[in-house]
Amino acid sequence: MTNEQVLLEKAKQLNPDGLREFHRRFYAMVARYVQFKVGDPRTVEDLCGEIFVRALEALRRGSAWRDSPQGWIMGIARNVVADHYRHRERVSEVELDEQLTSAEQMNPLQQAIQSERNRELVEAIQQLTDEQREVIVLRFMEGLDIQSVAQALDKKPGAIKGLQFRAMRTLAQLMQSRSMEEDVI
Repeated sequence: MTNEQVLLEKAKQLNPDGLREFHRRFYAMVARYVQFKVGDPRTVEDLCGEIFVRALEALRRGSAWRDSPQGWIMGIARNVVADHYRHRERVSEVELDEQLTSAEQMNPLQQAIQSERNRELVEAIQQLTDEQREVIVLRFMEGLDIQSVAQALDKKPGAIKGLQFRAMRTLAQLMQSRSMEEDVI
């Protein structure tokens, strides 16, 4: 039995140790995703709580993951965030949660350049279609494999590869055009 199967069995039995391990293993990934989607820390906490409640309810019903626990929990997270936006009218601005390079290791000029690049990247990601944005966030910010992203988005792996390719091409074009604009200025 794999570690994931053991974890699933413990969680299905509502074993306290299994539930703690389930929460420990997936909370940070879920919280980063929700943070990227909504921005507000209090809302992130509320939505993460709702995500794990729904996961617990699914475990009780016996309808847990098929292939990938990451894909399953991220599918629940995606649905909870979508429900949140259905019930809200205004969309808050999103900030990038993690820096690509540790700020302590950079001088102020490097920090300013990195911060500007991150801001530009977030703006470029926001210009993608909803599906492309979901794929980019799940693949590259959360590190999920194609199969897990396919499960989370309820699509075939080939469709995910196509969305990823088009998203990366669009991001490259957007970032290149921004770079050319800076050269002109």
